[in-house]
Order: sequence, then C-alpha cells, then structure tokens
Amino acid sequence: MYTLEFEARARRRLRRLDATIRKRIFSELDRLCTTCDTHRHEALRGKDRGRFRLRVQDYRAVYSFNKGTREITIHRIDHRSKVYS
Repeated sequence: MYTLEFEARARRRLRRLDATIRKRIFSELDRLCTTCDTHRHEALRGKDRGRFRLRVQDYRAVYSFNKGTREITIHRIDHRSKVYS
C-alpha cells in the first residue's frame, strides 16, 4: 500500500471543495493507494511530464508516485477546465 502526500496548493483546494466531491476524491485516492502497482496510470505531457492524472467526475488530481518509497504525491486538484492551465 502506498502513502499519500499533498502539496500545499492541492491541500488548500481540496479543503474548498464541496464535501460530496471531496469524499469521492478521497475514495478514489484511497483506491489508488491500494492498486497503484497494477493501476493503469494516465500519463501527462508537456510541463507535467512524469506526472499522471486521476479522473473523479469533472475533477482531476495530478499526481506522481515513487515505487521505492511507496509514496504518491498529489500536486494539484481542480476542475478539469482549470487543472492543466
């Protein structure tokens, strides 16, 4: 199982979200922690090269992971129209 680390801006954005959306995001992140080794990661390109996306309804979480330390770092969480800009 992997552990989660949040960058400050991801943590701030998560606090501002509606409780229902927040709960779904945490549910998906929890699932990612348990299935990270077998999960099909959606790689990003451009400035986010080396990072991946997690889709949760209209929201996206941008993350990276380290197999050595078994950590997932959440870099950004936002609406799909804003997260990549």
